[in-house]
Amino acid sequence: MFERRVRVLLILLCAVGAVLIARLVQLQVVHADYYIRQGEQALIQTPVSLPFVRGSITDRFGEVLVSDEPSWSLSLDYATLAILFESDGSTLEREAKRWRRIQRLPATLDAASVQFSLHAEIEKMWADLGEFVTLAALPISPQQLLTRARDAFERVQNVRQAVARRRGFDAPIAEESKPHALLTGLDAAQQILARERLVGYPWLSIEPASARQFAEHAEPFAHLLGRLSRVDAAAIASDPEADDPFAEYQSDERMGVAGVEFAAERTLRGRRGRLVTDREGHILEQVDAEHGRDVRLTLHAPLQRRLYQLLAEVVEQHTDSSGGAIVVLDVRTRDVLALVSYPSYDPNRFDELYSILRDDTDRLPLTFRAVGSRYAPGSTIKPLVALGGLMQGKLTLDTREECTGYLFPENHEAWRCWEVRGTSTRMAHGSIDVVEALTGSCNIFMFRLGERMGVDRLCSVFDMAGIGRGSGIGLREDEEGINPTPAWFEKHKQNPPTVGSSRQFAIGQSEVTVTPIQVANLVATYASGRYRSVTLIPPDRPSPEWNLPATTEQLLALRRGIYGVVNDPKGTAYKYARFINDRFALCGKTGSATAYPWPTAYRFPYIDENDDAKTALISEASRQQAIQRFRREYPGMRLDPDNVEVARHWPAHKPQDDEKFSHAWFGGFLQPLDAAGHPNWTQEAPLAFAVLVEFGGSGSVTSGPLGAKIAAELVETLISEPRAQASGVPMSVHPSD
Repeated sequence: MFERRVRVLLILLCAVGAVLIARLVQLQVVHADYYIRQGEQALIQTPVSLPFVRGSITDRFGEVLVSDEPSWSLSLDYATLAILFESDGSTLEREAKRWRRIQRLPATLDAASVQFSLHAEIEKMWADLGEFVTLAALPISPQQLLTRARDAFERVQNVRQAVARRRGFDAPIAEESKPHALLTGLDAAQQILARERLVGYPWLSIEPASARQFAEHAEPFAHLLGRLSRVDAAAIASDPEADDPFAEYQSDERMGVAGVEFAAERTLRGRRGRLVTDREGHILEQVDAEHGRDVRLTLHAPLQRRLYQLLAEVVEQHTDSSGGAIVVLDVRTRDVLALVSYPSYDPNRFDELYSILRDDTDRLPLTFRAVGSRYAPGSTIKPLVALGGLMQGKLTLDTREECTGYLFPENHEAWRCWEVRGTSTRMAHGSIDVVEALTGSCNIFMFRLGERMGVDRLCSVFDMAGIGRGSGIGLREDEEGINPTPAWFEKHKQNPPTVGSSRQFAIGQSEVTVTPIQVANLVATYASGRYRSVTLIPPDRPSPEWNLPATTEQLLALRRGIYGVVNDPKGTAYKYARFINDRFALCGKTGSATAYPWPTAYRFPYIDENDDAKTALISEASRQQAIQRFRREYPGMRLDPDNVEVARHWPAHKPQDDEKFSHAWFGGFLQPLDAAGHPNWTQEAPLAFAVLVEFGGSGSVTSGPLGAKIAAELVETLISEPRAQASGVPMSVHPSD
């Protein structure tokens, strides 16, 4: 009985075994090819990131100023970068094993020989890359290419450290498994040449990409459009989209770092897509990229180009002038119609020209003067001070002051009115009221008004007109200026302001500073009696505005005084800024703001590695920047920062006749005329502008004539131009005005 049961059990086991063997034969022999193919299909290829196209930036009419255009990039695997620059050699050891398989090197070859072979091939690659950049006429040297490679390696290392701090532990990051671009913006011919010359290097790849392409003759727009730069560790560490794999920053991408490119980064930037396939190319997952949205500015591109040309002509005529700015605003909306900084540069060649631009500390072509440079406002602030005095009851429309040319007749060395051009005498205006004081830009009248108002009241009026606050334009370069309140004095000077401070502030000198865009907005405030922030990138809703607490009569007196500057024979700009038009009068205010030469280079005595005393000359506009650059370019050298001294200034010579240098201002607005050719004060001025010429001397003589040319250009371009009439640009200007 027992034996029979054992036999049955054995028979059953044999049957099961036979079935299993038959099935295994079926799977591994009969249908082997089918299952191998199924297994391979199940292997997923590395997901491919689908790039987005960055949005374009256009002017108010839709003219494209900068856009993404198709191009190619040449990228190098991170592992190769690590072989070149890491110190421990771990990547070299790992990649040498892969190199053995790729090259099918003999198994008997020792590890050191394999590593030597890999290093030799990488060196050959760099030689071929050097030949390629020469043949392709690329604006980069082999040494600069190697520097880019080192920068890419260090950037990934910094990102890894930043991610580790965020996670709380260190681990490999995605950037270490990806190629990194060494050359970008290759055109079709260059990418074909790259494929021909660099074939055979498995760590090099030519990939489709896009490059930022600026419009032709883009110099007038370079500062305001801004630029892109590589995403750095700081951006990744603070990325608000860090949890979104499709939107997060990656180290091989570029981001806006200046101008509109930075201000509108979230609008211009899109979202990456993703494509996942198996080994036979079947799509397993596809997420399409979302391209960035275009940004339309309030800017009038043809006007911007023309004003840049006019400003360039004036600056180049004045040997002391280092540059300047022009800002044009729509008075009603405060839309920015022109935002000119000179000198500028070709943004399409920024990388190529950067070292030249950086070292030009005389002209500072990288400086966005229109919004990012602060200057004393000079006499352009006098109308605001006068209006503040009227509003605060410190003078009336009937108040008269006697100007003999000197605040203190017994002292002719200080507190004087302005000097009559071509003489050594001071202007004596006689008995004048507030309108005549503004027309003649009388310092003595303003000194006395400043004394009565005091610093606290003056600064409250300045604040009311936006001085000491950003313009609202939304650009990261936007400077606030300085409203030197008593609290400001306590913080920065450790002393309270004096009566002399109030006199200086009343004529726009000393610690009070503004930017050109603030002066343009100040003039628009004079013209309208309203303050509001300016707009370059239209917001979802208009910016708030508020009316100055002044009466109609007070505002009229202010405008009559400004009108007289250009149109009254006693006006400071009458001989220089005359503007003849049958529809508009030019109302303006000149200003000559005291300026001081700025440093352009520093001398560095230092001790080198051989204990020899040497000297370096560093071209920078500030001591701190010069010290930072010295430490980058002379690592390890011993330096005493207290011994660093200014080596050069701009302007390089002393002022003539022992007078001070000055920046030349002119701020103006176009006031509609009535049928008799007189200012129609019941209608609001449509346009306001400000012009600054650095180290231009007299505001009347230098910026006054330019102001008249600007006024003519505004009438021709913004009011008489058919396109402007049809589109209502600017909105507050219409042919029937």
